[in-house]
Amino acid sequence: MFGQLLVDRSGWGTVRRGELYGLPVLRAKAGLDSWMGELRLQRAGRSLWKAGASRTLVPAGFRRWEALEACGLRPIDLGPFLRAQSVPLALEALEHRGLDPSRTTVALRGTRAGRDMLRTAAALCPQVRRLVIAAPQGGAELASWLRWEFGIPILPPAEQGEVALRFSPGPAGSEEPALELYGPSPDLAGLTLTAPALAQEDSRSLPLLAALWEGGRLSQTELKIT
Repeated sequence: MFGQLLVDRSGWGTVRRGELYGLPVLRAKAGLDSWMGELRLQRAGRSLWKAGASRTLVPAGFRRWEALEACGLRPIDLGPFLRAQSVPLALEALEHRGLDPSRTTVALRGTRAGRDMLRTAAALCPQVRRLVIAAPQGGAELASWLRWEFGIPILPPAEQGEVALRFSPGPAGSEEPALELYGPSPDLAGLTLTAPALAQEDSRSLPLLAALWEGGRLSQTELKIT
């Protein structure tokens, strides 16, 4: 169950069930601008955790995660959502550079060739000229399978692509742009991922988009990359 922390001057951390664009959430309000703000925040965090929330949405600009993490709460993991958009992100990055995907090389980089990298590689093979597969764990096996399955050149890790998708921290290539699809502060290399149907203040919130996507309330066709 997702939690949602709302900043409200009169809030004391009481949890109520609600919906956010059709997504069930446990919602707690806390006033943070008084001398009792820390106490209210801790009460909200404990109440959310006891009610069954583990991952929690917070207001834009929230900087007090240490208090919520002490209560057992954690941020929304953006990685699965962003990696699910890896193919359209790569194609949009190429388009921004004025490049034809069928004439370009895309590098896929990470510590291991997991499910997300395999899915992305298989989807890109019919659309690009070459791939670079750079993954110490399983990369060679994935490259071999892609050559056999799709018959396109798969270049070794030291080669360079016109754009890179990075699935996890690790040795970086020399590509520019390189999209980092992991961590609490992902780098989309200047691209913006939005859901135009949401309210303007919510449409660019990656944690909210990730929660809605995971909860089945946001589809690929409702997303826009610019």
